[in-house]
Amino acid sequence: MIKLTYHFNEEVSSVLREGQRITLDVKDWRQIGFTVKAPAHADAVMALRERGTTLQRLNAIAGDPAVAAYYIERFALGRLLSWTLADDKGELGRVASLANLYRPRSGAPPRAALSLCRFANLRRRDGVIVLESGATPARLVLSAPGLVAFADALCGKANGFETILWRLGFFDLTEPQESAARRSWEFHDLLMHETSRENRDADAGGGSYRFDGIFPAPPAIKPAMPGDCIVLPAVDPKRIHQASNSLHTLQERRKSRRTYADEPVALATLGEFLWRVCRTTRYFSDGRQDLISRPYPAGGSINELEFYIAVRDCSGLAPAVYHYDSHRHELVQLAESGKIALKIVDQSSRAMALHPEDRQPGLTVVIASRLPRIAWKYQRMAYRASLMNTGVVINLMYLVATDMGLAPCANGSGDSRLLEKATGIDRFEETAIAEFCIGQPAT
Repeated sequence: MIKLTYHFNEEVSSVLREGQRITLDVKDWRQIGFTVKAPAHADAVMALRERGTTLQRLNAIAGDPAVAAYYIERFALGRLLSWTLADDKGELGRVASLANLYRPRSGAPPRAALSLCRFANLRRRDGVIVLESGATPARLVLSAPGLVAFADALCGKANGFETILWRLGFFDLTEPQESAARRSWEFHDLLMHETSRENRDADAGGGSYRFDGIFPAPPAIKPAMPGDCIVLPAVDPKRIHQASNSLHTLQERRKSRRTYADEPVALATLGEFLWRVCRTTRYFSDGRQDLISRPYPAGGSINELEFYIAVRDCSGLAPAVYHYDSHRHELVQLAESGKIALKIVDQSSRAMALHPEDRQPGLTVVIASRLPRIAWKYQRMAYRASLMNTGVVINLMYLVATDMGLAPCANGSGDSRLLEKATGIDRFEETAIAEFCIGQPAT
């Protein structure tokens, strides 16, 4: 028989009792002292020390399930509890709370068949095997016998483990009755949402600089890419200032345009667009890593985004993929990338639901993230921050393109492998995360 025992976690270093007065010493906290109403209640709290006890036994000690539930809820609020799974042969796993108020279900399990929740995942973390779920703020570390029991439960062998995993939130009905709202969430969306916000406060997050002292921060200025350089025409800021529309006017006029004229975008026009959107304007340091500024705000001024232009048709440029050197205001043509550029634009056309007979955009701007650069500082939220930075850039692209009289359209999907093939860069170093098309609008 598999038992689930409740006990204080490792953060609780001592539990002292004087009559009906209980004092907890908790790591990095002040002492927590409280007085219970009856000796039996104090007995129940003390039963949570060391190896702990089962919920059934805890209820019996307290003399009232409502009392045990009250203290479990209070301790769960401070994330002071953990749980152990064991059978008569030994430990199967340990459960840690990842957010306050988490606690296992205490009600009777359903009589219907149970199976792994569709939001759950089994993976290796810090040298151990863990079971986690976007729907459950807890982490189960499985021992070797626990993995065997887990595999048996997956195969439908009724060994009691499936019931425990249901209590913990990792198993669900084989045919769950999900609301329309819950059905709308996919596994990867919920996992990123839950783990990249402060929803799980047990794990460190934010600007932790977790790799400081382990390896150097990736440089702010990306090493120059090999290829022919095209110096873009100089941009006159005074002319732009005099000719630009008001922000209100641009916001009112901004919209996605998917019909294009036969006339290609001029090289000078492309240069002005890139200069206004993503040129580097400043270099500085925060004492730990080199930072840069661009015309748009970015988390920590890290500016991990890089910009590539897949050219199908642009006056002055051959069809190819070009890297925009934001520091020198130059384009670098990537060797033998012509066919890839056409594939990128074709992919953009499909993302915009263009018909085969429709004219394709002349240019697709591919936004790539040098994720290690932002992950060097930000823990748990690096990819999320990169996506948010990209959203800011896309909005700026819409405003600038509208001001310049271009036809802009962001893409909802894209194939990162195409840029990987064009650049030859390891996807873990840099990967495409968004695409944005511009062209001359059809009248």
